[in-house]
Amino acid sequence: MMKTVLRNSCTLILLVTSATIARATTFVRMSVEQLAHRAQLIVRAQCTGSMVESRGGEIWTVTFFEVREVWKGEAPSVARVRLLGGRTSQITSQVAGVPTFRAGEDVVLFLEAEPGGEYSILTWQQGTFRIHPHAPANTTRRDETVREDTGDYQTLQTGAKVVGTAGLGEASLEAFRQRVQAAVSSGPASAHGASR
Repeated sequence: MMKTVLRNSCTLILLVTSATIARATTFVRMSVEQLAHRAQLIVRAQCTGSMVESRGGEIWTVTFFEVREVWKGEAPSVARVRLLGGRTSQITSQVAGVPTFRAGEDVVLFLEAEPGGEYSILTWQQGTFRIHPHAPANTTRRDETVREDTGDYQTLQTGAKVVGTAGLGEASLEAFRQRVQAAVSSGPASAHGASR
């Protein structure tokens, strides 16, 4: 009797663990050009706040962004971005690769339309670029820079068999804007031919 209970308990633990592991998500690395072609909407926006809600038994965070500039597509004045994960008074759900935002933060987002007038960020952190004010040395002029959320990730570079930085490091916002606009106006990039 005791052996049966122990065996059934071990089987149950194995099944639960297997189901949890099977839910992992993997994204293919995309260049800025590929992101620009795949996104339905590209905006420069400022986070104004967020709320957490439960849908279909999962926790979602809806973040509100005041749209400052539209680089591609047609945008509402306030974009509602829904992403998996969040924190309620009873539970926290954190999903690897899903960005989080603070009120007042300036960003460039590569978005996909979702049902109900909401948006999702294309490949989550890859489609999130944070804007930072930057004062160059020996000048009073303030330049803005942009950095992709995955800019510090180390990945294996395909074919080269070396580990390197995955995303866009820090770049001037104006140069980044021009790169995105050139990509949008040039048409779709091939899956392998786009450069970063």
